[in-house]
Amino acid sequence: MTLRIRFAKYGALRFIGHLDVMRYFQKVIRRADLPVRYSQGFTPHQIMTFAHPLSLGVSSDAEYMEVDFTEEMDPSEVLERMRAQTSEGFEIISCKVLPEVPEGTRAQSLMSLVSAAEYMISWKDGYDAVPTEEEVRDAIRRLYSRDSIVVEKSTKKTTAETDIKPFIYRIYAPGDAFLEPADPAFAGVPGIARVFAEGIDNTAHADTFENGRKFFVCVASGSAFNIKPGLVTEALCETLGTMYNKHAFALHRMETYKGEDRLVPLES
Repeated sequence: MTLRIRFAKYGALRFIGHLDVMRYFQKVIRRADLPVRYSQGFTPHQIMTFAHPLSLGVSSDAEYMEVDFTEEMDPSEVLERMRAQTSEGFEIISCKVLPEVPEGTRAQSLMSLVSAAEYMISWKDGYDAVPTEEEVRDAIRRLYSRDSIVVEKSTKKTTAETDIKPFIYRIYAPGDAFLEPADPAFAGVPGIARVFAEGIDNTAHADTFENGRKFFVCVASGSAFNIKPGLVTEALCETLGTMYNKHAFALHRMETYKGEDRLVPLES
């Protein structure tokens, strides 16, 4: 049996890296005394995979992992037993049993399913040049109405100028409707629908600030093509006419999506 588990990462623990997150959940599963499946060989390890890892300092209400078990388990029991072993900074939100894979085939990896991620980006208190709501809204429309949004995108080996506009699926301010194909400023992927699991607050573990200034962006994410939300924030600051300072922003992942023409949460 394989379970897909959704969890939140927040507070001080948003500054620990992906390898430490893996080790943490290995210990949680052992302490919860769950019948996890181990790999074969000289150094057996728990069969556990994760979706797209978070960057350091980013909080999230939409992290996913898959865990193999050697026997059938009630997802609600797994949820309860894991919650009893997690500390502040992590919260197990949901567990879902995945369908059995037909014999002779392999399940698609969780990482390869990821196609997009949605973020809330907030201006922190204590920094200069916090724009008004109307300035943010106007800057978003001016940014998205451009023919291209060219930024310097860095990898481990190179830095190159890249047009990220085709990979910004939507960008909006609080209270705004999503930009639709009929909107002159729309240039994203038509037909994409934002679907949240019922009853889940996708910003429950996000940091909040007195100034209340924020915006939301959904970008391509995953192994095929990955746009960091900081690149969009930098481009928006340029449109606002302000200096970009990455330390002045708090990033929170609201959802991780699969699909192409229509984005749905990994939890679905």
